[in-house]
Amino acid sequence: MNYRGSYRKLLENSKAAMMAAIEIYNKPSFQYRDECVVILLLNAWELLLKALLSRNKKSIFYAKRRKQPYRTLSWQDALTNTKGFFPKDITSLPIQRNLELLGTYRDNAVHFYNAESFGVVLYALAQTCIKNFRDLLEKTFEIRLEDEINWQLLPLGIRPPIDIVSYIASDKDSGGKKKSDAVRQFLSALAEATAEVKSAGEDTGRLLTVFNVKLESVKKIGDADVIVGVKKAEGTEGPISVIRNQDPNITHPLRQKAVVNDIGTLHGKPFTPFVFQAILWKYNLKQNLQYCWKASEGVLTKYSNDVVTFINRLTAADIEAALKDYKVFMRSRGKRRKSNR
Repeated sequence: MNYRGSYRKLLENSKAAMMAAIEIYNKPSFQYRDECVVILLLNAWELLLKALLSRNKKSIFYAKRRKQPYRTLSWQDALTNTKGFFPKDITSLPIQRNLELLGTYRDNAVHFYNAESFGVVLYALAQTCIKNFRDLLEKTFEIRLEDEINWQLLPLGIRPPIDIVSYIASDKDSGGKKKSDAVRQFLSALAEATAEVKSAGEDTGRLLTVFNVKLESVKKIGDADVIVGVKKAEGTEGPISVIRNQDPNITHPLRQKAVVNDIGTLHGKPFTPFVFQAILWKYNLKQNLQYCWKASEGVLTKYSNDVVTFINRLTAADIEAALKDYKVFMRSRGKRRKSNR
């Protein structure tokens, strides 16, 4: 018996499950949408993790018990066994907590049927789940999920979208009714997961990130600038809280030297301060608060851990283009300075 399975087959099925989840979510009318999507997302992750184990010649089965059939690993155990194969810029803790929250919904969906607007929380968790899947797929198997998707989708909606931060902040749903105990318990679990990921110094954006309709990350739940209060439900932990106005020494702990040292080499070439500056200029990262913070006095510039993640995702072609354009910009700036003397 092949205890590892075929990683190629596992990988194809994983991609198929993820594509099905995306397709179902984007159907204009589909009953049982959230439930189906969550089941497919968890299945896609389980298969991806098993493909990663298989390719590294590790078993995807539990130890055989006498007179019992063979059983493949759950996604939880598969994740535990694959941690050593994750890229250094993708940590498993926030991914695990994201999947656990989706699993909690899957296992208790009946309690959320009458929870109006709760889908906004699931949307944020699901979109983050897809983003994490895309990144791990590309980093470990060099496969770009977006190459298999036509992203020219037509967004339709009768009602304006609900802001997730506003939804979490209120003790009522969009219909003005008090949130159910199940919803408040779920949000408490979300708060605990956020606090755990933040205290571990890891990226809360891999647990939950809020996206706008263009699928651009606009705000991490862990960096929200509001304080959220949800009354404690009977038998639950709580209340949920998100810290306001975080210290930039926490959100943006890196100086340029730390970023350069952390990346080290990129696509087989040394990552130098000049390369870093070229990328900052090319992608205007210094103007984006998610990546860069500048002291009001203008003498101190620091970067978040997200800038490392952003740079590591760039292709070799992206780096070459940034260097080429930056060199042209620097030469033209030098000529302008000489002419003004």
